[in-house]
Parts: sequence; C-alpha cells; structure tokens
Amino acid sequence: MKRSFSRESDALTLREIDSLVSKLLTEIKVPFPSLGKRVINHLGDLKKILSANYLELDAFPEKTLLKELSRIVENDIKGNMTIVEMEGKGANNHWASLDNDALLDHLSRIFGPREIELRAEPYRKGAGLALRGFFCRANVGDKPKFVIFVNTAHHPGAVAATLGHEIGHFIYGSLVGETKPMTAFMEGTFAQHLSEEDELFADSLVALSAYSPELIKTIGPLSNITPGRTDEIFVRIRKAYELIAPRFQLDLKGGRMTPLSRVRYLTSMTHFFKLRCALLQYADL
Repeated sequence: MKRSFSRESDALTLREIDSLVSKLLTEIKVPFPSLGKRVINHLGDLKKILSANYLELDAFPEKTLLKELSRIVENDIKGNMTIVEMEGKGANNHWASLDNDALLDHLSRIFGPREIELRAEPYRKGAGLALRGFFCRANVGDKPKFVIFVNTAHHPGAVAATLGHEIGHFIYGSLVGETKPMTAFMEGTFAQHLSEEDELFADSLVALSAYSPELIKTIGPLSNITPGRTDEIFVRIRKAYELIAPRFQLDLKGGRMTPLSRVRYLTSMTHFFKLRCALLQYADL
C-alpha cells in the first residue's frame, strides 16, 4: 500500500509540474509548435529545478559559509558596484554592475593572491550560446590570475548573473580552497549545480545580490510543488520576474528573443529565486 501511494503521489506531482510549466510557457508566450528538441531539453532542466527541494540538497553549503558570503555581498560587493543607466526612461531604469575595475581590484586585494582578470566578448561559434562563461586559473606573465570569461552574446541580465557566478567561484576558492579544476565552464543547465557545493555557493552570490530578504518575504517562499499549489507557485514566480525584469530590461514576453532563450532565462531566473528563498529559510539570510 505504501509503495502504491508513493507512486500515485509522484504521478500527481509530475502532473502538477507539467501544469506549472504549461502556465509559465503561456506567460512568456512560447507557443507549443515552437518546442523543438533543444527547447524540450531545456524544459527538462526547468522541470528538475521546479521539482527539487533546495532545503534538502546534500550539496547545500554550511550556514557559516553562507553567512560569510552574505557579509561579503553586503560589505564588499554591493557597496562597490557601479550603477549603470539603461536606455529608456523610468525610475527602475538602472542596475548595479559587477563589471567595473574598482570592484574587481577590491576583491582581488581581499581574496588574493590571484588577481581577477575579466575578458568579456560575444561568442557564438562552437558551443555558442550554450556557453555562458568560464573561469581559468593561470599565470599571466609573472602573476597568478583568476581569468573570467563571460559571453556577452547573451542578454545583459544573463551576462551579469554569469559574472556574479564566476566571482562566487573566486571567493569560494579563497574561503574553502581551490578544489575545482584549473578551468570550469558555466553552461546552460542549472540542475547540475544542485549536486555540487561550489556551484551552489557561486549561485548563492547571484541570488543574494539579486533579491533582498525583504523582497523574498513580500513575494513569499517558493515551497515544494504539491498537488493543488500550481496557481500559488506560478504567481510567486511571476512576481519574482516582475521585480527583476525592469532592472535588466529583460522581456521574456516580447521582442525578438527566441523560444530557446526565453526558456533558458526563465529557468535561470527560477533557479536563483528558489535558491534565494532557500537561503532565507535555511540560514535566515
């Protein structure tokens, strides 16, 4: 009886996730006829993100490590960001950029001995947009460097998230040790991050920078998906999008963005939002 009930519960949850994904695709105006193989593959990533219980992840960093990261974000990162004006008009027509020499020099001094060197350019060949960015530890001349590459062919919001993620790896290496290989790539899937502590730590830097605890409390936590809660969770994801989109001029509903890019960015945003909710619930950050 227990096994039968478990299977029935799992089936109901899967149907609930499918229903939520359908609502989200309708919201960002991705027509079902456009769902080619590549889009469907990324929908699989979105479903894994939606179904995961972030509070029960074995790879979730320890509270002390996350609290130190939160302190660094507040004291060393947010205070040294450059405010960038976006095109157009409106009160929300700006965002805080991580891409400035003063911030990177500041972090290099605190978390050295490696210096951060940023290389940002559009890249569409080979892996193309599947590549968001990567870091590489190398000696440049006589100096040890932490080289960050970000693919600027992506939307500026995605570029900012990628840069924040790679900076997170730099800080993790300073606090915990350089456990990653000399080179590590950030590609288009986020479900893989759920099983690796350093990836979740790096993503936590982005989540903490994007959403304040006050905003998360206003939106409400993104709890586990259970039968009957599709509408509630959909509303919270939509609200999270509405709060982030103006800051980066991210329009998932219109413009020339391809269905694949819309699904990719929706998955990315949902992951960071769920992670931010978990950080508040788990470590009171």
